This record gives sequence, structure tokens and C-alpha cells, in this order.
Amino acid sequence: MKLARPIDIEVASPRIIHEMADVGQMVRLKRRQQQLRIDDAAALTAVSVDLFSRLENGKGAVRLDKLLQVLDAMGLCMVVASKQSELVRDISKVQVITSESSPLRDQEA
Repeated sequence: MKLARPIDIEVASPRIIHEMADVGQMVRLKRRQQQLRIDDAAALTAVSVDLFSRLENGKGAVRLDKLLQVLDAMGLCMVVASKQSELVRDISKVQVITSESSPLRDQEA
């Protein structure tokens, strides 16, 4: 199965991740935007359905190499930056503004 061209409205802006559940929500949203079932997404990212499910649900340990593999295959990436960097300050401002109507929160409801 070929990945559909994603429509990155909700996932377009970077987010500060505080826990694995935050990463899982972004991965789930991206998968749903691409209209993939979890088993298809797992196959496309070369990980087990169990690992993909644990990642999306923020449950259990997921090795960093597997996390990066899934993020890359789903068209996402991880950025590590100083908390004092301009990038992080800008992301924080955007998150505060949009926190009232977070699409990630709405997707889980």
C-alpha cells in the first residue's frame, strides 16, 4: 500500500512533547490523516502492530530506534533543542494560543 499524500493541517506545527502519549497522539493523527489502518501503518513502517499500538497509546517502552523509524516513515521527525532556544520559545507561544482547541485533544474524544 502506498502512503496517501498527507494533509498536514493539525500536525503541521511543531509541538513540545512532555510524555510519550503526546508522541502517540501525533502519530495516530498522522496515520488517520493518511487514512491508514493501524496494521497497514505498522507494515509500512516495518514494526509490529503491537509496537505501533503501544506507541499510539503511550503505553510501554518503545526503543528510540523504533520510534525514529516510525516517525520517519510517517513523515514526522524529532527535534531536540535547548529550552532557551528561539525555536522552543516560538513553539511554546503557538501551543499556548492553540491549547484551548487542540486538534490532538479533539481527535481523542
